Amino acid sequence: MINQFFFAPPEAFSPTGYVTLPPDEAKHAVKVLRLRPGAVVTVVDGQGFGVRVQIEQADRHGVRGRILSEHDNLGEPVHALTVGLALLKQQRRYALFLEKAVELGVTGIVPLLTERTESGNWREDRARQVMMSALKQCNRSRLPTLHPPTPLEQLLEPGTLMADLHTETPLPAAISEGAGPVRILVGPEGGFTEHERRIASDCGVLRVRLGPRRLRAETAAICCAAAVMFARGSGT
Repeated sequence: MINQFFFAPPEAFSPTGYVTLPPDEAKHAVKVLRLRPGAVVTVVDGQGFGVRVQIEQADRHGVRGRILSEHDNLGEPVHALTVGLALLKQQRRYALFLEKAVELGVTGIVPLLTERTESGNWREDRARQVMMSALKQCNRSRLPTLHPPTPLEQLLEPGTLMADLHTETPLPAAISEGAGPVRILVGPEGGFTEHERRIASDCGVLRVRLGPRRLRAETAAICCAAAVMFARGSGT
């Protein structure tokens, strides 16, 4: 049987060794998955804590189970990775990035505001909903930190990477050294402007190339996340 993952906020975990699923999760467990008492599932709190739970109650009144074992940082990567992707005109494309970023193990996500950013339509509640769904699907326990929309200039500092077609430094070469946290920035449709690239270089940002082909913004961000995770041994 597939291991079912559920989310419950920290306050749902009782010091007596029980956990109660929130109403939406309980409804899904009973109505959709048809779980019954005796079933064993995993419940995570989105902050790195997860438990194996044996369900004792599963009915219209709710779902409650006894904790069998506890696990810290279940499914979490060894190294921290923050990806900043500029807001995109099409929300579904940004949602795709959010979903895959969670699956790949990204620990921080920053919606960027750049000179070519055309979309101001940002819904944090919808973004978190997409991320939470991906969290349960990929068996992680910690929801990535979701920062508010942030101007590019606030993130330009030494050590930061910037995805850019107009450079010769390959991304793998930039991430093969060191083992600390990584932050990489990806522009919107059309990429970063010449002015932004120049300011980034002046601030000590390392511009890196993903390859010879022009990628969609969300594809580039997903590729960056995958490349960093595998290079640092967190993608295996």
